[in-house]
Amino acid sequence: MVAMHREESFVIIELGSYMTKAMQDVTDVNKLPTVSIRSRAGIIKHEEATEGIPAGSHDNQTPVELKDASTSIDSATHELVEVPQADESKTETGLTSDSEQDSNGPNYVFGSALEDADANTVDSTVEIMTNGFVNDWDVLSAFLRHIVTKELGIRISDNTSAFLFSIPVQWPKSDMENLAQIAFEDINAPTIMIMEQPLLAAYGNGGVTGIVIDMGHDTTTVTPVVDSAVQNSSIAQTAVSGAAVTTRLHELLQADTETREQFDEASVPLAFAVALKESGLCVMQLPGSEAADSSERQSFEFGGKSYTVSKDVLARAPDILVQPTQASTSVLTALVRQAVLGCDTDKRAALWENIHIVGGSTQFSGLRERLQFELENTVLPASNIFALSQTRDMRFHTLPEYFLGWRGHAHWAAFLGACLVAKVALADARHFVSRAEYNDSGPSIIHTKSF
Repeated sequence: MVAMHREESFVIIELGSYMTKAMQDVTDVNKLPTVSIRSRAGIIKHEEATEGIPAGSHDNQTPVELKDASTSIDSATHELVEVPQADESKTETGLTSDSEQDSNGPNYVFGSALEDADANTVDSTVEIMTNGFVNDWDVLSAFLRHIVTKELGIRISDNTSAFLFSIPVQWPKSDMENLAQIAFEDINAPTIMIMEQPLLAAYGNGGVTGIVIDMGHDTTTVTPVVDSAVQNSSIAQTAVSGAAVTTRLHELLQADTETREQFDEASVPLAFAVALKESGLCVMQLPGSEAADSSERQSFEFGGKSYTVSKDVLARAPDILVQPTQASTSVLTALVRQAVLGCDTDKRAALWENIHIVGGSTQFSGLRERLQFELENTVLPASNIFALSQTRDMRFHTLPEYFLGWRGHAHWAAFLGACLVAKVALADARHFVSRAEYNDSGPSIIHTKSF
């Protein structure tokens, strides 16, 4: 018999290329995620590294070989064992053997510990994910163990929490299997679910059909969802996203003489552009609206000092999301149209009427209005014949108003959707994969269960 779990123990982990969010306890879905951590690792090498031992054992595309659950397990292999309390004590580096340390490879440090680490201690930093894909599965394993043990306070050897993992939509089946193996063997999860973020975003906004435009850090992905099914063959993607806005803003600031001269060596630091972008001062404007005077300045505090920047620069930088500066780059509105036209004709009207904008890079004021303007003036007029499968009515959806705790966080709709699904699906053995099923069938069992 599969043990049922209580909502207080349910864990949601949303994996992202820039930020990863997590939370335990979905009893009250009006609560925001309690963990928001940069998806980056600092590597601290052993003082006496063993030569010839590879740093990672998880292949990026091929699931690693399933281990025999009946064998004696060594902590150096990342496999699980009932360990005494001493195994979770801190090492000399401040890391725990149960969460972040591999005796055969480098030690890892994450989050605030990485930000505060001595530069002489951290050998290098690595991005855990790029463009939605995992760069190193061993690093991801250590990262998830850090989240579970350090951020959520769960003891791995006594783990009784059911997990729902929210993943980027472009992951192949092999990546899902790798994640399932990490969940069962490295963090000792008793039951898990793996779901794609666009579908969860639609659920969070109260829908089961729609076009989900996810503007992340390094990619913008347009995903059609029809009747709770992701239309994988119609997904469209571009590299124009949050990182592109940062680059564009930095270029404009560097080209502005008055801004540049406020810094030593007359060079604007990239960190200044990042902080400015995240300040909320960048505002998208509709074409034809009164342009900001290039001489008008906006004050901004950075590093304990006051600076002024051109309001025209603040208005022009986020435009790259809908109007790329390179002619070879696909325009977002064209990608949306491409995704809709890739679906059955009788579903297209419903897609246009249910547009969901999510992701961290959707927080620019005026983005929704600008995107709607561009779609209405470029995509819809492209067709002269409007049958029942087409519509001139576009509607943008956001979080339902009754989720009071989520006001101002519409870009996190996928996480809310994960909380809503977890309350139902993690309590029903028809939807989750149990450890017994995993032991019997291996990682591929994850493809047989869904919600």
